[in-house]
Amino acid sequence: MNYVLAGRYRLAERLGEGGAGTVWRARDDRLDRDVAVKQLRIPQELDAAGQRAFVDQAIHEARSAGRLRDPAIVLVHDVVLERGQPWIIMDLANGRSLDKIVKENGPLPPHIVARIGLQVLSALEVAHAHGILHQDVKPANILLDADGTAMLTDFGVAAPMGGVGGGGSPGYMPPERLNGLPAGPASDLFALGASLYTAVEGRAPFHREMQAAVAAAVLLHDPPPPVRAGRELGRLILDLLAKDPGRRPLPHEVRSRLMGSQHTAPTAYRPRRRWKLPAALAGVALAGGGALVYAFAVPHVDEGRFAAAPDACALLPDAQARAMLGGEMRREAPRPGECVWKTWKGSRTERSITVRVAAHRPQGDHGGPEVAKLLFDNDRAAAAAADGSTVFRKSVYAIRDVQGVGDAAFAQDTFETYAMGRDGSGRAWCRVALRSSNLTGEIVYYVAGVKKVGVDAQRTAAGAAKQIATLLKG
Repeated sequence: MNYVLAGRYRLAERLGEGGAGTVWRARDDRLDRDVAVKQLRIPQELDAAGQRAFVDQAIHEARSAGRLRDPAIVLVHDVVLERGQPWIIMDLANGRSLDKIVKENGPLPPHIVARIGLQVLSALEVAHAHGILHQDVKPANILLDADGTAMLTDFGVAAPMGGVGGGGSPGYMPPERLNGLPAGPASDLFALGASLYTAVEGRAPFHREMQAAVAAAVLLHDPPPPVRAGRELGRLILDLLAKDPGRRPLPHEVRSRLMGSQHTAPTAYRPRRRWKLPAALAGVALAGGGALVYAFAVPHVDEGRFAAAPDACALLPDAQARAMLGGEMRREAPRPGECVWKTWKGSRTERSITVRVAAHRPQGDHGGPEVAKLLFDNDRAAAAAADGSTVFRKSVYAIRDVQGVGDAAFAQDTFETYAMGRDGSGRAWCRVALRSSNLTGEIVYYVAGVKKVGVDAQRTAAGAAKQIATLLKG
């Protein structure tokens, strides 16, 4: 192979190939060093416009990934477009992939797996702080150097937060992405948990012979309890693999528990048993001839006001939704915790209001409202990081605090011009995110055939949010 890319990168040998593309070892003739070059594969089922959009997005995401700096991140140096084909230039990491190590040498000791987890977590936290999701954390993308140092690669095809779709591998893709819902930091943590399970158990948590069966297992079944991980690491892994992203531990808790797992002697993991004491014995035990009073240290953890998420469709009366949309509409409930009201123009949605709500349970020492606040603050930080970004024809605007809605709320607008809209017309989304006790939610007002995000659209979204917050307050 003697192909020279962009007059600079001389391809030497193929290092690997997958669904997303081919990775080459190359020589940077200008700086006289070896690099890795990833040739992205453009989906052939896309039409010409779709392929151009794919290339634009790949270039944007590679440039975003190039801003990430962490010892556990394989650096992205450059992105090249040649003959319509995107190529990503990265550091050449000399380590072996975690999947190959496990396949050839078997499961790794729990304390080694915990150390790998800490390094990968560090890389993910840096990416999330920049508003970027990895979306394909898996053993094949975790490289181990000769001294055991772990690095997370393939950030060149990372994606902005809140997106739907993107890359991913069966068995490591979380339920919310399989259901077509937006991804968040908890989605990467699910994939981290699945990767750690594979490393310590020697097999993937949702292994099946057919990919369709793998997806069904992720959505419907719990993995077999880990038997090699030890008590602490085993519990953490299963918590990371929770179906509900709101029930997965937060990054700081993951870090703390991984650090503890590094120094814990391996013991067989056993699922926790919940003991129920008779009320009469809850605080007093009899020993010998006298009464011995035990003050059980049962810390009070605030559950929050919502035992479960309310019916999203009951939060906005149909008559009010109809008035906001300005015409005959249809209501749909695509999944629990979500409701959509739509008006149509021909075969396309002209306007819609979407309501999504989720109730959060306590995690560790964090009460339900605290978990909701941490998730809300993370969402707000990701939205702020996206301010001013433009992907394809879609522009994201600055966030705005919304007063008098729940415990806290913010709004953000997005506008996308049509591919063939020469007059600048397109569609707009006005989103309001809110928090109330242990519940988080969002209201999205969508309108098509406009030339900008209008004040009326912003008021409609804010009005719906205030109506819903009032009902939630009771």
